[in-house]
Amino acid sequence: MTAPRDVLHIIHEALLSRTRDFLYERGLHGCEGMALWIGEPDGEDSDRVRLTRLLVPEQICTKTEFGVAVDMTERAHLTLLDHVAPHERLYVRVHSHPGRAYHSERDDENLVLTHHGALSVVVPDFARRPLQLEDCAIYRLHRGRGWLPLAPNELARIFEVIP
Repeated sequence: MTAPRDVLHIIHEALLSRTRDFLYERGLHGCEGMALWIGEPDGEDSDRVRLTRLLVPEQICTKTEFGVAVDMTERAHLTLLDHVAPHERLYVRVHSHPGRAYHSERDDENLVLTHHGALSVVVPDFARRPLQLEDCAIYRLHRGRGWLPLAPNELARIFEVIP
């Protein structure tokens, strides 16, 4: 399978801020949080998408002696696409970790987005600081190879943050 093509995801600072607020609130309770960024193609250009909305599905926080995790409820999985208009698509999964940002084995197995080129953003420290993509671990799904980390120099080709 070939590598996913680079698609520029244009995101407003306000969407980053709303995402951070949700993840921070979950973190105050000692829980990871998970949300999805919904978007749509930017006009006729299929190499650009505009991330327009935050979707926070119903989720369950699990706390054990081994750590914390977040999972969508069964109902959330069954109704996920009810929240997406025909011209929209789920592009990015965003979730928080209590410490450093990395894609855990559980994250790899937690199938929410499964399309080739899907993105997963892991926010460190329960989003205690403003959400800056440079501080996050960002992974892209390569069919047949799994979730692979983006190199720092790929960030500008994949995301554009606008005021």
